[in-house]
Amino acid sequence: MPTIMWSLWKSRNVKLWQQHNETNVQVFKRATHLLEEWRAAKDIRSRSSNQTTVPQVRPIRQEEDHWKKPTPGRYKCNIDVSFSTSLNRVALGTCLRDDDGAFVLARTELFASFCDIEAGEAVGLHIALNWISNQQFDNVDFVLDCKRVVDCVNSILDDSTKIGCIIIACKQLLENIFQNSHVEFNRRQANMVAHELA
Repeated sequence: MPTIMWSLWKSRNVKLWQQHNETNVQVFKRATHLLEEWRAAKDIRSRSSNQTTVPQVRPIRQEEDHWKKPTPGRYKCNIDVSFSTSLNRVALGTCLRDDDGAFVLARTELFASFCDIEAGEAVGLHIALNWISNQQFDNVDFVLDCKRVVDCVNSILDDSTKIGCIIIACKQLLENIFQNSHVEFNRRQANMVAHELA
């Protein structure tokens, strides 16, 4: 029941912010998918208290607007940030999977709400880049659902906006540590694993 309520709430937000009406089937499918992901995560947690290496989770669906595997030999790191004005906090969710779609690592982090959405997403990317570099991974596709941040990171121009210094720090990490990695944009539907962590 809670997943259906959440999916209804999500559908309302999609209609409000994206002017898109979802069918009852879409709402139900999202609720079912969320419940399946929750059960898989609960099963993983019960089997392992160590977060560094976890047995393979069921394969991810390859449908449009859903998570897609990286190319062979690469990792995909989904990153998302959520904001709570009532709790005055920002939550970061990061999930790393391999080229089979198997769960490798995940992390959540809370920090004080001091920024707007774009700045929070940029800070989230920077934290994730630092964390993944400390884990000594490379060949990583970093995925965010904030197009503005992705465009700024991938731009050859300097960013003079309020998130410019964070973007520069992200670019330096990518250039110095992640030469075989890149940052890409996916719609929120394809970034749900990180969104749920946040």
